[in-house]
Amino acid sequence: MTALGAADAPVVERWWREFCSTGRLPAELVLVQGRLIRAVHRGALPSGPVFVKTMAFPRPRDRLRYLLRPLPGAHEARLLRVAAAAGVPVPEVLAVRTARRWLLPHRSLLVLRALPVAAVPAPPPLATAAHLGLRLLEAGIEPLDLHVGNFVALANGSFAVLDLQSARCGPWVGPQRRARKRVAARLLREVWPREPAGVAPVLEAGLLRSAGEAQQAVAVGQRAAARWLRSRLHRCCTTSTEFVVVGRWWGREYRRREVAAVRWLPAQSLARQAWLGARALAVCEGQASAVCGLRLGWWAKAGRGQLAVPAACGAAEAQAAVSAALAAYARHRAAIDG
Repeated sequence: MTALGAADAPVVERWWREFCSTGRLPAELVLVQGRLIRAVHRGALPSGPVFVKTMAFPRPRDRLRYLLRPLPGAHEARLLRVAAAAGVPVPEVLAVRTARRWLLPHRSLLVLRALPVAAVPAPPPLATAAHLGLRLLEAGIEPLDLHVGNFVALANGSFAVLDLQSARCGPWVGPQRRARKRVAARLLREVWPREPAGVAPVLEAGLLRSAGEAQQAVAVGQRAAARWLRSRLHRCCTTSTEFVVVGRWWGREYRRREVAAVRWLPAQSLARQAWLGARALAVCEGQASAVCGLRLGWWAKAGRGQLAVPAACGAAEAQAAVSAALAAYARHRAAIDG
Protein backbone atom coordinates (compact mmCIF):
# COMPACT_ATOMS: atom_id res chain seq x y z
CA MET A 1 0.00 0.00 0.00
CA THR A 2 1.09 3.57 -0.65
CA ALA A 3 0.15 6.88 0.89
CA LEU A 4 -0.83 8.31 -2.51
CA GLY A 5 -3.91 10.53 -2.22
CA ALA A 6 -6.84 10.63 -4.64
CA ALA A 7 -5.74 13.98 -6.07
CA ASP A 8 -2.12 12.80 -6.42
CA ALA A 9 -2.83 9.58 -8.33
CA PRO A 10 -3.67 11.12 -11.74
CA VAL A 11 -0.54 13.26 -11.61
CA VAL A 12 1.70 10.28 -10.86
CA GLU A 13 0.03 8.27 -13.64
CA ARG A 14 0.71 11.09 -16.10
CA TRP A 15 4.36 11.19 -15.04
CA TRP A 16 4.59 7.41 -15.38
CA ARG A 17 3.04 7.34 -18.87
CA GLU A 18 5.45 10.04 -20.07
CA PHE A 19 8.43 8.22 -18.59
CA CYS A 20 7.39 4.88 -20.08
CA SER A 21 6.93 6.30 -23.58
CA THR A 22 9.92 8.66 -23.79
CA GLY A 23 12.33 7.72 -20.99
CA ARG A 24 11.99 11.28 -19.65
CA LEU A 25 9.80 12.94 -17.05
CA PRO A 26 7.63 15.99 -17.84
CA ALA A 27 9.33 19.39 -17.84
CA GLU A 28 7.52 20.42 -14.65
CA LEU A 29 9.88 18.14 -12.73
CA VAL A 30 13.32 19.65 -12.05
CA LEU A 31 16.40 17.47 -12.43
CA VAL A 32 18.36 17.29 -9.18
CA GLN A 33 20.81 14.51 -10.03
CA GLY A 34 21.30 12.98 -13.44
CA ARG A 35 23.37 9.92 -14.25
CA LEU A 36 23.44 7.57 -17.19
CA ILE A 37 21.27 4.91 -15.54
CA ARG A 38 19.55 6.84 -12.74
CA ALA A 39 18.06 10.28 -12.17
CA VAL A 40 16.43 12.15 -9.30
CA HIS A 41 13.89 14.92 -9.96
CA ARG A 42 12.11 17.37 -7.68
CA GLY A 43 8.43 18.14 -8.20
CA ALA A 44 5.11 18.74 -6.51
CA LEU A 45 1.87 16.82 -6.10
CA PRO A 46 -1.39 18.38 -4.88
CA SER A 47 -0.50 17.03 -1.43
CA GLY A 48 2.99 18.59 -1.35
CA PRO A 49 6.60 18.47 -2.64
CA VAL A 50 8.11 15.16 -3.71
CA PHE A 51 11.25 13.62 -5.17
CA VAL A 52 11.06 11.15 -8.06
CA LYS A 53 13.76 8.53 -8.66
CA THR A 54 13.88 6.96 -12.12
CA MET A 55 15.92 4.30 -13.87
CA ALA A 56 15.69 3.42 -17.58
CA PHE A 57 18.28 0.57 -18.01
CA PRO A 58 20.09 1.89 -21.10
CA ARG A 59 22.95 -0.62 -21.03
CA PRO A 60 22.79 -4.42 -21.51
CA ARG A 61 24.64 -4.96 -18.23
CA ASP A 62 21.99 -2.95 -16.37
CA ARG A 63 19.20 -5.06 -17.89
CA LEU A 64 21.12 -8.24 -17.08
CA ARG A 65 21.70 -7.14 -13.48
CA TYR A 66 17.97 -6.77 -12.82
CA LEU A 67 16.82 -9.65 -15.03
CA LEU A 68 15.94 -11.93 -12.11
CA ARG A 69 15.74 -9.47 -9.23
CA PRO A 70 13.16 -6.84 -8.24
CA LEU A 71 13.52 -3.58 -10.13
CA PRO A 72 15.17 -0.75 -8.17
CA GLY A 73 12.01 1.21 -7.37
CA ALA A 74 10.21 -1.80 -5.91
CA HIS A 75 13.29 -2.95 -3.99
CA GLU A 76 14.00 0.44 -2.43
CA ALA A 77 10.34 1.05 -1.62
CA ARG A 78 10.21 -2.22 0.34
CA LEU A 79 13.36 -1.37 2.31
CA LEU A 80 12.21 2.17 3.06
CA ARG A 81 8.95 0.81 4.47
CA VAL A 82 10.82 -1.72 6.61
CA ALA A 83 13.11 1.03 7.91
CA ALA A 84 10.19 3.35 8.64
CA ALA A 85 8.38 0.58 10.54
CA ALA A 86 11.49 0.18 12.71
CA GLY A 87 11.56 3.90 13.51
CA VAL A 88 14.49 4.84 11.29
CA PRO A 89 13.92 8.31 9.75
CA VAL A 90 13.52 7.82 5.97
CA PRO A 91 11.44 9.43 3.19
CA GLU A 92 7.82 8.29 2.96
CA VAL A 93 7.04 6.11 -0.06
CA LEU A 94 4.11 7.55 -2.03
CA ALA A 95 4.16 5.47 -5.21
CA VAL A 96 6.26 2.91 -7.04
CA ARG A 97 5.89 1.87 -10.68
CA THR A 98 7.97 -0.67 -12.63
CA ALA A 99 7.73 -2.16 -16.11
CA ARG A 100 9.41 -4.89 -18.14
CA ARG A 101 9.40 -5.48 -21.89
CA TRP A 102 9.97 -8.98 -23.24
CA LEU A 103 10.84 -9.93 -19.62
CA LEU A 104 13.71 -7.41 -19.62
CA PRO A 105 13.82 -4.41 -17.23
CA HIS A 106 12.40 -1.32 -18.94
CA ARG A 107 11.39 1.43 -16.49
CA SER A 108 11.46 2.03 -12.73
CA LEU A 109 9.93 5.00 -10.92
CA LEU A 110 9.75 5.78 -7.19
CA VAL A 111 7.92 8.80 -5.72
CA LEU A 112 8.99 9.91 -2.23
CA ARG A 113 7.59 12.60 0.03
CA ALA A 114 10.08 15.45 0.49
CA LEU A 115 11.47 15.60 4.01
CA PRO A 116 11.43 18.77 6.16
CA VAL A 117 15.14 19.49 5.82
CA ALA A 118 17.19 21.91 7.90
CA ALA A 119 17.64 25.46 6.66
CA VAL A 120 21.42 24.90 6.53
CA PRO A 121 21.96 21.20 5.72
CA ALA A 122 25.14 19.63 7.05
CA PRO A 123 26.54 16.08 7.15
CA PRO A 124 25.96 14.16 10.38
CA PRO A 125 28.67 13.45 12.92
CA LEU A 126 30.28 10.05 12.41
CA ALA A 127 28.74 8.83 15.67
CA THR A 128 25.25 9.68 14.39
CA ALA A 129 25.87 7.94 11.05
CA ALA A 130 27.18 4.87 12.90
CA HIS A 131 24.13 4.84 15.17
CA LEU A 132 21.78 4.98 12.16
CA GLY A 133 23.77 2.20 10.50
CA LEU A 134 23.31 0.06 13.60
CA ARG A 135 19.58 0.80 13.71
CA LEU A 136 19.25 -0.33 10.09
CA LEU A 137 21.03 -3.60 10.89
CA GLU A 138 18.73 -4.13 13.86
CA ALA A 139 15.78 -3.62 11.50
CA GLY A 140 17.11 -6.38 9.22
CA ILE A 141 18.62 -4.05 6.60
CA GLU A 142 22.29 -4.09 5.67
CA PRO A 143 23.21 -0.78 3.97
CA LEU A 144 25.97 -1.83 1.59
CA ASP A 145 26.74 1.70 0.38
CA LEU A 146 26.16 3.96 3.39
CA HIS A 147 28.10 7.22 2.92
CA VAL A 148 27.91 10.95 3.67
CA GLY A 149 25.53 11.65 0.80
CA ASN A 150 23.00 9.13 2.13
CA PHE A 151 22.12 11.35 5.12
CA VAL A 152 20.17 14.59 5.33
CA ALA A 153 19.79 16.99 8.25
CA LEU A 154 16.17 17.57 9.27
CA ALA A 155 14.55 20.71 10.63
CA ASN A 156 14.11 19.11 14.08
CA GLY A 157 17.86 18.56 14.43
CA SER A 158 17.87 14.84 13.66
CA PHE A 159 19.13 13.05 10.54
CA ALA A 160 17.40 10.80 8.02
CA VAL A 161 18.71 8.10 5.67
CA LEU A 162 17.91 8.92 2.03
CA ASP A 163 19.02 6.07 -0.20
CA LEU A 164 18.58 2.33 0.38
CA GLN A 165 18.66 1.12 -3.23
CA SER A 166 21.98 -0.69 -2.68
CA ALA A 167 20.92 -2.20 0.67
CA ARG A 168 19.74 -5.75 1.24
CA CYS A 169 17.10 -7.06 3.58
CA GLY A 170 16.22 -10.48 4.90
CA PRO A 171 15.83 -12.65 7.97
CA TRP A 172 19.54 -13.46 7.89
CA VAL A 173 20.51 -9.77 8.24
CA GLY A 174 21.11 -8.38 11.69
CA PRO A 175 23.71 -6.71 13.94
CA GLN A 176 26.10 -9.66 13.75
CA ARG A 177 29.80 -8.97 14.07
CA ARG A 178 30.60 -9.39 10.37
CA ALA A 179 27.77 -7.12 9.20
CA ARG A 180 28.63 -4.44 11.77
CA LYS A 181 32.26 -4.43 10.62
CA ARG A 182 31.20 -4.10 6.97
CA VAL A 183 29.00 -1.08 7.69
CA ALA A 184 31.67 0.47 9.93
CA ALA A 185 34.37 -0.05 7.29
CA ARG A 186 32.21 1.72 4.71
CA LEU A 187 31.65 4.68 7.02
CA LEU A 188 35.33 4.88 7.93
CA ARG A 189 36.18 5.34 4.24
CA GLU A 190 34.46 8.72 4.34
CA VAL A 191 35.63 12.16 5.43
CA TRP A 192 33.42 13.38 8.29
CA PRO A 193 34.08 17.10 8.71
CA ARG A 194 32.16 17.40 11.98
CA GLU A 195 33.97 14.55 13.72
CA PRO A 196 37.68 14.00 14.55
CA ALA A 197 39.36 11.16 12.72
CA GLY A 198 39.40 7.78 14.40
CA VAL A 199 37.13 4.93 15.40
CA ALA A 200 36.09 6.26 18.82
CA PRO A 201 32.72 7.65 17.57
CA VAL A 202 31.89 4.30 15.94
CA LEU A 203 32.71 2.47 19.17
CA GLU A 204 30.61 4.91 21.18
CA ALA A 205 27.65 4.36 18.84
CA GLY A 206 27.85 0.61 19.41
CA LEU A 207 28.43 -0.27 15.77
CA LEU A 208 31.87 -1.59 16.74
CA ARG A 209 32.24 -3.21 20.15
CA SER A 210 35.93 -3.87 20.70
CA ALA A 211 39.38 -2.61 19.77
CA GLY A 212 39.88 -5.75 17.68
CA GLU A 213 36.75 -5.08 15.64
CA ALA A 214 37.84 -1.47 15.18
CA GLN A 215 41.28 -2.47 13.91
CA GLN A 216 39.77 -4.93 11.43
CA ALA A 217 37.17 -2.40 10.23
CA VAL A 218 39.82 0.25 9.63
CA ALA A 219 41.94 -2.21 7.60
CA VAL A 220 38.92 -3.29 5.52
CA GLY A 221 37.93 0.36 5.02
CA GLN A 222 41.38 1.29 3.77
CA ARG A 223 41.43 -1.56 1.26
CA ALA A 224 37.92 -0.71 0.11
CA ALA A 225 38.85 2.95 -0.29
CA ALA A 226 41.78 1.98 -2.52
CA ARG A 227 39.52 -0.23 -4.66
CA TRP A 228 36.89 2.49 -4.88
CA LEU A 229 39.46 5.09 -5.99
CA ARG A 230 40.85 2.74 -8.61
CA SER A 231 37.37 2.03 -9.99
CA ARG A 232 36.66 5.76 -10.12
CA LEU A 233 39.92 6.40 -11.97
CA HIS A 234 39.12 3.67 -14.49
CA ARG A 235 35.61 4.99 -15.13
CA CYS A 236 37.00 6.71 -18.23
CA CYS A 237 37.38 3.22 -19.74
CA THR A 238 33.68 2.32 -19.58
CA THR A 239 30.43 3.87 -20.73
CA SER A 240 29.09 6.07 -17.93
CA THR A 241 27.54 9.46 -17.30
CA GLU A 242 30.78 11.23 -18.24
CA PHE A 243 32.26 8.88 -20.85
CA VAL A 244 31.22 6.81 -23.84
CA VAL A 245 33.08 3.78 -25.22
CA VAL A 246 32.48 2.59 -28.79
CA GLY A 247 33.85 -0.57 -30.41
CA ARG A 248 35.18 -0.14 -33.96
CA TRP A 249 36.41 -2.65 -36.48
CA TRP A 250 39.94 -1.39 -35.90
CA GLY A 251 39.78 -1.12 -32.09
CA ARG A 252 38.05 0.91 -29.40
CA GLU A 253 37.34 4.62 -28.96
CA TYR A 254 36.89 6.41 -25.61
CA ARG A 255 35.41 9.91 -25.46
CA ARG A 256 34.27 12.46 -22.89
CA ARG A 257 30.58 13.04 -23.55
CA GLU A 258 30.53 16.81 -23.21
CA VAL A 259 33.16 17.47 -25.92
CA ALA A 260 31.54 17.41 -29.37
CA ALA A 261 34.25 18.61 -31.81
CA VAL A 262 37.68 17.04 -31.31
CA ARG A 263 41.02 16.84 -33.08
CA TRP A 264 42.98 13.60 -33.04
CA LEU A 265 46.72 13.80 -32.42
CA PRO A 266 49.28 11.52 -34.07
CA ALA A 267 49.63 8.08 -32.48
CA GLN A 268 52.08 7.79 -29.59
CA SER A 269 53.34 5.01 -27.37
CA LEU A 270 51.97 6.25 -24.02
CA ALA A 271 48.48 7.25 -25.10
CA ARG A 272 46.65 4.99 -22.64
CA GLN A 273 48.76 6.26 -19.75
CA ALA A 274 47.98 9.85 -20.74
CA TRP A 275 44.25 9.06 -20.90
CA LEU A 276 44.33 7.60 -17.38
CA GLY A 277 46.53 10.45 -16.20
CA ALA A 278 44.01 13.00 -17.47
CA ARG A 279 41.35 11.21 -15.42
CA ALA A 280 43.65 11.24 -12.36
CA LEU A 281 44.10 15.00 -12.78
CA ALA A 282 40.34 15.47 -12.55
CA VAL A 283 39.65 12.99 -9.73
CA CYS A 284 42.70 13.41 -7.51
CA GLU A 285 43.69 17.02 -8.16
CA GLY A 286 40.50 18.69 -9.36
CA GLN A 287 42.11 19.92 -12.59
CA ALA A 288 40.47 19.72 -15.99
CA SER A 289 42.52 18.32 -18.87
CA ALA A 290 42.31 19.08 -22.58
CA VAL A 291 42.81 15.36 -23.29
CA CYS A 292 39.25 14.25 -24.09
CA GLY A 293 39.51 11.06 -26.15
CA LEU A 294 41.55 7.94 -26.85
CA ARG A 295 41.71 5.47 -29.74
CA LEU A 296 43.37 2.09 -29.24
CA GLY A 297 43.77 -0.43 -32.06
CA TRP A 298 43.15 -4.11 -31.46
CA TRP A 299 46.63 -5.04 -32.69
CA ALA A 300 48.58 -1.99 -31.53
CA LYS A 301 51.39 -2.27 -29.01
CA ALA A 302 50.25 -2.01 -25.41
CA GLY A 303 49.37 1.59 -24.56
CA ARG A 304 49.95 2.95 -28.07
CA GLY A 305 47.14 4.96 -29.60
CA GLN A 306 45.74 8.35 -30.55
CA LEU A 307 44.67 11.03 -28.13
CA ALA A 308 42.00 13.65 -28.80
CA VAL A 309 41.80 17.27 -27.71
CA PRO A 310 39.06 19.86 -28.39
CA ALA A 311 39.12 21.10 -31.97
CA ALA A 312 39.96 24.63 -30.85
CA CYS A 313 43.01 23.45 -28.87
CA GLY A 314 46.31 24.60 -30.41
CA ALA A 315 49.37 22.40 -30.95
CA ALA A 316 51.34 23.82 -28.03
CA GLU A 317 48.37 23.59 -25.67
CA ALA A 318 47.71 20.01 -26.77
CA GLN A 319 51.32 18.97 -26.16
CA ALA A 320 51.28 20.62 -22.74
CA ALA A 321 48.05 18.78 -21.86
CA VAL A 322 49.53 15.42 -22.86
CA SER A 323 52.69 16.09 -20.84
CA ALA A 324 50.64 17.11 -17.79
CA ALA A 325 48.51 13.97 -18.11
CA LEU A 326 51.58 11.72 -18.29
CA ALA A 327 53.05 13.46 -15.24
CA ALA A 328 49.76 12.89 -13.36
CA TYR A 329 49.83 9.23 -14.33
CA ALA A 330 53.31 8.92 -12.84
CA ARG A 331 52.18 10.64 -9.61
CA HIS A 332 49.05 8.54 -9.19
CA ARG A 333 50.20 5.28 -10.75
CA ALA A 334 49.89 3.37 -7.48
CA ALA A 335 46.21 4.29 -7.20
CA ILE A 336 45.52 3.69 -10.91
CA ASP A 337 47.17 0.26 -11.01
CA GLY A 338 45.91 -0.73 -7.56
